[in-house]
This record gives sequence, structure tokens and C-alpha cells, in this order.
Amino acid sequence: MIEKVKEALNSNETIAKEVKDNLFDLVVIFNDQFKDVDLSNLIERLKNLKIKRESMYLLKLPCKYNPFTNELLINRGLFEECDAKHWLMHCLLGIITAKDNYYGFAGEENTLVALNEGYTEIITNNLVGDVENNFFTDEIIMTNLIGKAIGEDTLYNAYFNNDAKSVIRAMIEAEGK
Repeated sequence: MIEKVKEALNSNETIAKEVKDNLFDLVVIFNDQFKDVDLSNLIERLKNLKIKRESMYLLKLPCKYNPFTNELLINRGLFEECDAKHWLMHCLLGIITAKDNYYGFAGEENTLVALNEGYTEIITNNLVGDVENNFFTDEIIMTNLIGKAIGEDTLYNAYFNNDAKSVIRAMIEAEGK
């Protein structure tokens, strides 16, 4: 499967070779830890992924993945001052778990956006390390607390299967305990 990722990246003529190499290195890091996660969606999205510079007034983070347009948006001012490996991994997780116009368990209604960002950041921290100025500290704390209440397996399965409803069901069940 990892070779298909490399082929998909190489087929995308809009991404510079250095960026392709960096993205592929991050996919390898991810795949080493999460061998059971299907990379088919990633392969399809990498074929026509666009990397676009975004205004610092519109994007308050160093970078963000937009699953609706399949664009990796970069706030160049913040990106140059941040841990690029960390932020690219965060965005890569969005690409891996993207479905339609959302990723992870943010869901179609975008009801779990904060939980989604917290979980994405937890995985990112585990894969490539934490950053000094983390934009998602509150979300990480909240996600850890919810994970304790509903179980880490529930979060994991919901995140990689785009299943926000199972998280909501588990939170309702945990409330009754």
C-alpha cells in the first residue's frame, strides 16, 4: 500500500519534489504506527491535492487541510516560524481520514470539530512530537477527558471510520453511568 502512496504523490505534478518527499516520509511514520488504517482515501486525494498559500487574515493556523476542495492551505508567515513537520502531519491526518467535506469524526454537521482537532493533535504529538506553542491545548484536554469516559477504542474507531454518531452515542451512554 505504501508504494501506491508514493505513486500517487509522484503522479501529482502540482507539488514540488521536496514537498512530495516530506509528505511521503510522514506517511511512512504514520503507517509504521497505524498499519491497520486503510490508505486508499489518501492515495486518491494525493493524486490531485493542491497546496495553496492562504491569507493570514483567513487562516489563523500555520496550515490546514480543506477536504471539500482537497487543498492544503498554508499561512506562510506562521508556517515559516513553526515546526513544519508537526503541522504537515496534522494536515496529513486530515487527508487520510477525509470524507466528502469533513475529516476524522468532525461529521457532516461539524458537531465534533473541537474533539476532532484535539484527537488529531494527540495523534500528531504521538507521531512527531509536541510543539511549544500548541493551538489546541484546550481541545487536547477535552479529548483526553472524553476518551476516559467513552474509551480510547471508541475514539480511534470513530476517527478512522468517519463515525461521529458512535462518539455521540457513547457519550450519551457514559452520561447514564
